[in-house]
This record gives sequence, C-alpha cells and structure tokens, in this order.
Amino acid sequence: MNQMEDFLKQVEGLQGKEIKVLVVTGKPGSGKSKILREAAENKGWDYIDTRLLITEEFLKLLPSERKAKAPEVLKDELMTHHGDVVMLDRIQTLFIPVFNIDPKSVIDELGKSFTVVLAWPGYYKDGLLCYDKFDGTESIRISAADYTLWNVD
Repeated sequence: MNQMEDFLKQVEGLQGKEIKVLVVTGKPGSGKSKILREAAENKGWDYIDTRLLITEEFLKLLPSERKAKAPEVLKDELMTHHGDVVMLDRIQTLFIPVFNIDPKSVIDELGKSFTVVLAWPGYYKDGLLCYDKFDGTESIRISAADYTLWNVD
C-alpha cells in the first residue's frame, strides 16, 4: 500500500467516531501539506488555509467573547464550503495569542460536524500534540486522546 492509499484509509476510518479528526504529523518539509493538497484534489475535498477562517465576523467579536464563540463561528464559516471532508493547513493560525482562541475546543467542534484532517506544525510526544514557536512566544500542548494520528515519513 502506498502512502496516499494508507492516508485515504485513515480518513475513511474516521467515519462513525464522535470526533472525526486525523492529525497528520511529520518533520518540517516531510510533505504534510502536500498530501493534504493532493488528497483534496483527487477526492474533491476542501483544502483550506486556516487563516481564511479568521473572518471579519470573527474579528468583530470582543476578545473576551472569542474563546467561547470561536468554535461555532469557525464551524459556520466551514459550512459555506461544499464538502464533508476538510483538509486544514496552517492550523497554527489558531495559536496566535491575540485571537484568544482555545485550539482544542475549535478542533473538537469542527471534528463533530466534519471529517477534519489537519497538518500539525509541531510534534507529538507523551500523548500531546506540541507546538513551540522558535521565539518562545507560543507553546501549545493539546491532548491527542480524541484524535487519530498519522505520520508522514
């Protein structure tokens, strides 16, 4: 089985789960984004740069409201797309401190409504998805317990 076949099998395996999230991990330059783009093109799925989910509607929310309302607002934005399977790239957009977003609550909410595949920009360690920005301004730790992980070699 080649890499794309294995990847598609992982996506199909999400059906029936409460939270349908496949996290694609791998070193920088390993091809995470490439496999998401190719799968989206081949299967007719949506490939979305997460930066595009930060809409004017979201930015109009008071920072104090964003944490609670972000999951629903971002889900509503995804509803404007045509597919049930969504490839999300540049997920680190959700980590930007000024947006005041809880990334896990957003990912969980999206995974309840869609099959979500995301390219993780960090690494997996001890049951956690980790992201450390080089300048030390961001350090994200999210439990991976509810997600399916797939690594690009």
